[in-house]
Amino acid sequence: MRTAPPSSRIDADWLRAGLAFVWLATGVGVLYPEYRRLGAESLAPFGLPPWVMVVTCVGEIALGLRVLFGRMDAWLAWLQAVLIVGFTSLLTATQPGLWLHPLGVLTKNLPLLAIIGVLCRLDRRGWDARGEWLQRAGMAVIWLTDGVAAQFLYGLPDRGLAPVRAVVPFDPALTVRVLGVLSAASGLAVLALRGRPRQAVLLAQAAVLAAVAVVASFVDPLLWVHPFGPLTKSVPLLIGTWIACRGVRASPRPDAPVR
Repeated sequence: MRTAPPSSRIDADWLRAGLAFVWLATGVGVLYPEYRRLGAESLAPFGLPPWVMVVTCVGEIALGLRVLFGRMDAWLAWLQAVLIVGFTSLLTATQPGLWLHPLGVLTKNLPLLAIIGVLCRLDRRGWDARGEWLQRAGMAVIWLTDGVAAQFLYGLPDRGLAPVRAVVPFDPALTVRVLGVLSAASGLAVLALRGRPRQAVLLAQAAVLAAVAVVASFVDPLLWVHPFGPLTKSVPLLIGTWIACRGVRASPRPDAPVR
């Protein structure tokens, strides 16, 4: 098996830490009453008792530690993908409105799947054209999906727009819809542009991700211990966006031969 070069291993370790953070934070969150309350509400439609949530959180802590300190083997990647798709499917069935949440409660699961795939490639062969494309596409998809979702936000419960209302004097739903158009445009730009223009878009996206996390933290700090991870999932997205920026500088010239 080919050994990944040092730069690829560093990138993999950063992505690994970000991904592990999501699992660990979600597992440890069960210690907070608000987490348990929201978790119990989510389990209720399936007739599941609260202890299922505790067992699941213990499993997530174990999974997070395995991700943090081990290679992204195929079985580990598939396990995480199945869990993420499973959780997403269950929440879609019971709370489909979460796809429209301004903080990307469900849409952020899509780049997480991409990060898992990228980690698999990095641990085996380092960066290549497919791995870099998957990295960029994974970071772009959240802006595309959130941009589309924002066009339907007029029906969202008022509390979902609280972070927006806290910082803008205009109609929050209309503001989110306008920002949604810009969000989708930035996602397309990451896929279509090259070189420094693409890097500039990625840096702008990273700044927006960080700013939204800071504002949301001031408005409702308990979002960090929410069982659906509206803020904890921003951590691997920030890392992934930063790495995509580094990848732009490391990419071969369009006229360079492919080896």
